[in-house]
Amino acid sequence: MSGKCLVEKMEGRELDSYDLITVLGLLKEHDWKEICRRYAPEGHGPGKINLRLSTESYYVEMAVEILTSLALSPKYQASPNLMQALIRRLLCDHRHVLILDKLRRYGVPIDDPNQLNLACSVGTMGVDLVVNRHANAPEHRFRKFGTSRAEQEEQRPLDHYDMVSILYLAQQNQTERILNRYVPQELLNEGAESERVVRFSSPSGDYQVDFFFQKIHNDVPRGIPERGNVSSATMHQVLRRVFAGHAPELAARELTDKGILITPEEVGREFRLARILNDNYIEMGFTR
Repeated sequence: MSGKCLVEKMEGRELDSYDLITVLGLLKEHDWKEICRRYAPEGHGPGKINLRLSTESYYVEMAVEILTSLALSPKYQASPNLMQALIRRLLCDHRHVLILDKLRRYGVPIDDPNQLNLACSVGTMGVDLVVNRHANAPEHRFRKFGTSRAEQEEQRPLDHYDMVSILYLAQQNQTERILNRYVPQELLNEGAESERVVRFSSPSGDYQVDFFFQKIHNDVPRGIPERGNVSSATMHQVLRRVFAGHAPELAARELTDKGILITPEEVGREFRLARILNDNYIEMGFTR
């Protein structure tokens, strides 16, 4: 029986969605050595790493390994980004038909809609991702949604998936794409510039997260509390830990490691993070 990996021992928890997303992120950086350091089980060599995830509707298995040569097989039709997006949609309980439609648009062949098989490679590193939908998976529960283009097209309210998407788009300075996709249509068409903001609230693990995004002009001062001024990467890390239900001390460590003096007790109650990124202002409020 294999021993625990470094992350399990150091953080005192079982592996979860946070780790699947992390491994795929390290894969994009071609960092097999770091993947093995964190996730290879104790007593095992670095040949292959297996991760699993179970939700109310799905069972996910992900295998990462070094290939003997560059992957030229047509089976490697996906990408780490697509796999990360799929995992987030599963976790947010998006409609299964929506998930299938998104995969087909990216050219992923689907033989059995209840078993999804994705594979990707980065250099000589390969990933196989298998998603099995439970036979007794509950029917999609209708949830009221707003008038933004994302909500209207996908027939769902904004959630954790969109928070992460907006952070990624803001890093790429795609402000107009964020506004066009996430600002309510009535404000986008007729509202004043100051009204064209993205504002929504969504549950994440044991927290309620209030998200705010606004386009700003660089010549207009915008004050950010020093204590909550963090990079978008740190915002993302904290958001992912909170969503995965990690202990407050693990989320607090993401901040204290960056010089933000905050206690696990404060993180366990309420805290706020903000960032000016290019011409974007992003703010998140976490309440437990």
